[in-house]
Amino acid sequence: MQFEILDIKQEGGAICHLIKSSISEYLSSLPEDYASYDVQRAIVGNSYLDKLVLTILNKRHIPSITLVLDDNKSLKTNKIENFKILDGLQRTHRLKIINDTKNLLLEKIILDTESLSEFQLKRKYRSELVAIGSSSYILIELKRFYDIYGSAALEDCFTQNYQWFEAWSGLSASEQVQKMLLLNAGHKPVNIRHQLELLFNNTYSMLAEVKAGHIKISREKDISSASHSKQRNVGEFHFSHLISSLISYAEGKPISTNSSFIESIQNDKEKHSELTEIFTYEFLESFVRALYEIDAAAERKFGHDGVQWMGRDTSLSGMFAALGAKSETPEQFISDCEKLAKNFENCDISSYEAARKNIDLAKINIGAVSKRIIFKSFINLIESDFSKPINWRMAFDGVQA
Repeated sequence: MQFEILDIKQEGGAICHLIKSSISEYLSSLPEDYASYDVQRAIVGNSYLDKLVLTILNKRHIPSITLVLDDNKSLKTNKIENFKILDGLQRTHRLKIINDTKNLLLEKIILDTESLSEFQLKRKYRSELVAIGSSSYILIELKRFYDIYGSAALEDCFTQNYQWFEAWSGLSASEQVQKMLLLNAGHKPVNIRHQLELLFNNTYSMLAEVKAGHIKISREKDISSASHSKQRNVGEFHFSHLISSLISYAEGKPISTNSSFIESIQNDKEKHSELTEIFTYEFLESFVRALYEIDAAAERKFGHDGVQWMGRDTSLSGMFAALGAKSETPEQFISDCEKLAKNFENCDISSYEAARKNIDLAKINIGAVSKRIIFKSFINLIESDFSKPINWRMAFDGVQA
């Protein structure tokens, strides 16, 4: 890798050179086993880093990447032959994916004489994208840039775009470990619900613009979902609950927003894209209006119990999963939501609380069980055209068996 030295700093017997090189030069010099350095953490799926493509296309700053060299001889020739990545593996891996996608675009896709829409393009080249670990989002952003500025400008985003590196030489094995721990000291696992919110941040932006129904939305960074549920008023919802409700509707079954679910959404980029495409502004506007009507009806019919019910992820996910399972179109879903609001007394929320309290919590996962029971009970309610009250005592019978 050819580079230019910007600064030098000595730390005991080790030396750090601050250097710069183009993104294309760096990627072309990556060792085949660049991800196998045992000091570094493994590569993880992270859809947030897909946004790095916009940083490259706009030639914005990417935080420096830390490299470890076996010796400092190569620094004297301004060409590094071998290196290990101490910090910046995730960024490097994503840069490589974006570069590979750019090559796919320039070497194959633009030569395709078939006129394709963006949706058709994503479908046709899905297997090629999966093979290089890329996503339709990255491809489309690169294609849009190419359509406006051309191939030379796109190549310049890699050949004339410079990255800073801290290249360390003279670090012992134990010093490398300590340096890695220091570089990652501020990193901690992100709260699951916050991860969910980040994945659907565009949906939050649209929900925030919706004026129908007087809905107020809180996020995990403002207040935890547990605290929010205990002190909510009519029309106040936690964003993570709304997202899990919307996904449960789309899936037609109650989902649990655990680490496995978050990972599946991150890894299946097509699924994430399909979900966000369903949640259009027009649909969300109708959803919010219907949601407020249900919430108001719950408070009107059952007072505090109704308000508490509507503030729980278990009840919202189970309820909207049933509505989604029984509706064939978004319009029918909204219509059924409106019917539910008008007949909410048949939900018999007070009896639900009494039946639920008789369950031995030590023997079951109450959250999973509650979602399943609510889902099945609301399926029966919908099939009766919202006319037959839910029998919660019967629904909870035999749960422990």
